[in-house]
Amino acid sequence: MKGLRLRDARPGDKKAVFEFCRNTWVGYGDYIPRVWDRWIKDTRGRFILAELDGVPIGMAKISDFGRGEVWLEGLRVTRKYRRKGVANEINLEVLKTLRRIKPRVVRYCTGATNDASRKVGVKFGFESIARGRYYWSKPRKGIIRGGWGRLAEIDEILKFMLASRFLELTSGLIGEGWIYRELTRALLKKYIKQRRVLIKRKAGRLDGVAVYPYEENDETITLGFIDGSKSAITELARNCKYLARQMGYPYCSVAVPTRGYAALVEEAGYKRKDSLRQVVLEISGSAVTSRRKHP
Repeated sequence: MKGLRLRDARPGDKKAVFEFCRNTWVGYGDYIPRVWDRWIKDTRGRFILAELDGVPIGMAKISDFGRGEVWLEGLRVTRKYRRKGVANEINLEVLKTLRRIKPRVVRYCTGATNDASRKVGVKFGFESIARGRYYWSKPRKGIIRGGWGRLAEIDEILKFMLASRFLELTSGLIGEGWIYRELTRALLKKYIKQRRVLIKRKAGRLDGVAVYPYEENDETITLGFIDGSKSAITELARNCKYLARQMGYPYCSVAVPTRGYAALVEEAGYKRKDSLRQVVLEISGSAVTSRRKHP
């Protein structure tokens, strides 16, 4: 598109970006205002902005989690310029940046019904590796049962999680809302130090583990991992609602990979909303860097 320029986002772009993100999802808006300051300060990845004749009309975020793990999100184009090639130009700039970063793996998440996003992913070489069913609940008053994971227990907890059916179904990834990250000892240590890991024991052994990896400015607590016995899963899912009530969050959510887990969180009082399902897509870093031509 003539006059289109791609550059790094700047603090001064905030007002224009918030305006074209205002109605991304009808009745919900967008999460961009909550993460803007964090993204602008992020020096490890790249925050790309598209402008036409000096006016911001699109954006995308590349997040570098370290160890070669890169996450893509926040692709937006103002409604007036959709279906005019702007998103494709942004994606090509993302691809150029990835070639410079030389990641080990690149991933992103989208709604299962978002055919356009999935088609673009396939066009660039991404493949689906995990799915999740989204459930929601209002906070409830109750007593949190179980104990917070301790650093002294980290190896035991990590072993439990890595051997879980949940992680098998998510390709070893743990959810942070609509972001999925590889479970590592360092990441689990961070969650434990932040008091985001609850465990249940039975006869001295781990019977269940749940991780609630929310950020302080999020509008919900999301249960990003849950596994164990059926009773432990149900109880730990209820704990998420109690925790949301204690911390003043308006609701809590959980994304589970199969109907089996879904039945257990439904037993804990969660309900599906708008049949929302997630799909996580992935491409290897070598596939990105070796691609000779743009798709």
